[in-house]
Amino acid sequence: MVTMRLGSALAAAGDLVLPRTCAGCGRSGVTVCTGCRGALCELAVPSLGPLAPHPVPPDWPGCHATVRYAGVAARLVRAFKDEDRRDLVDVLARLLADAVRRAAQGGSGHRHGNSVLLVPVPSAPAAIRRRGDRPMLLLADRAARLLGPGVVVEAGLGLRRGTADQAGLDRAARLANLDGSMTPRRPHRLRGKRIVLVDDVLTSGATLTEGRRALLGAGASRVDLAVAMITPRRSPTPGLPFRPCPD
Repeated sequence: MVTMRLGSALAAAGDLVLPRTCAGCGRSGVTVCTGCRGALCELAVPSLGPLAPHPVPPDWPGCHATVRYAGVAARLVRAFKDEDRRDLVDVLARLLADAVRRAAQGGSGHRHGNSVLLVPVPSAPAAIRRRGDRPMLLLADRAARLLGPGVVVEAGLGLRRGTADQAGLDRAARLANLDGSMTPRRPHRLRGKRIVLVDDVLTSGATLTEGRRALLGAGASRVDLAVAMITPRRSPTPGLPFRPCPD
């Protein structure tokens, strides 16, 4: 009882110094308010199967996602990555874990093999220095804990050279920017493994395509893809630039 009262007192004191606000709308007292959670649910992707961006990258295996990167979802990701809102890790990790679970099932309802390595896309050194940590590694760790035994996180990719900021680049420029940029770390821990490569947001597929190339080159037996969010179409045409992955 004393411990519970002390914990409550410390939490209240922390709120006085750093009051919590909803990362979606700014409402005080909660990390993500009920209204924003409802808005997040409304952004659910229309298909639970593997998706492909348009145009489809070469050798694209399909990617599982949970919500669209728009509105409150986009605000949560930006707050988590660039505004030091690490208190959002649980919310975002649940979105990622849902996509990873479907990717690991391979669409058949049964996991392939006894275990899956969860590999996050690597952060650029400049981003690590600016943020002080690796947001995708944090999300992957939390998602793995949510998924339970059989899912293990491996920081299996690094960057062998610098890349330009992907924002504002078209698909061809994104692919060229990332081509050959990733390299496997500790390849012996990847060889023969079933891997799910994860990122926060899927736009053109360039980042995941490059990461998958590097992992397969290291001898991974299979590399599936999962993200928390997919980017909506940036044109007057309604809908998403994603569709069920072709056979």
